[in-house]
Amino acid sequence: MSCISEAKTSRIPTMKTRFLTPVVAVALLAFAACGGERAASGTAPASVDVEVRAVDGIAWNASAYTATATDGSITLFTANDSTLPHNLQVLDKDGKDVGKLIDIAKSGSSATVELTIAPGEYRVVCEIPGHTNMNSSLTIT
Repeated sequence: MSCISEAKTSRIPTMKTRFLTPVVAVALLAFAACGGERAASGTAPASVDVEVRAVDGIAWNASAYTATATDGSITLFTANDSTLPHNLQVLDKDGKDVGKLIDIAKSGSSATVELTIAPGEYRVVCEIPGHTNMNSSLTIT
C-alpha cells in the first residue's frame, strides 16, 4: 500500500506542474506587457507654430492653443503620449474640417503637418468615438 501512496503523490506534482507552467508563463508575459515603457513621442521641431499632445485620461495637453499664421499657414506638430489610439482634426466654427485628419493611432506616434488657415477660432478634436473630451480651442492670429 505504501507503493501506491507514493505513486499517487508523485503524479500529483507532475499534473500540477503541467497545468501551472503555461499559466505562470502567460501571467509573466501579461505583467511584462503592463510594466513596459511607452514609446517616446519625440520632440517637436523648432519650426512648429503649435504643439498638441494626446495625454492619458483621453485629453489633449492643453484646453487652448494659439498660433500666428505666417503667409496664411501654420505648422502643427501632434504626438500621442497616451496609451490609447487617437487622431487629430482641426475644425472651423461651423464644424468643417480644416486640412486632413492626422492619425496618431499608436502610443509614441507623431506627425508634423502644414495647414492653410485664416485667422480665427478653431477646435482641435479627436474623432474617435468616446473621445469627445478631446476638444480644445485653437486661436489663429
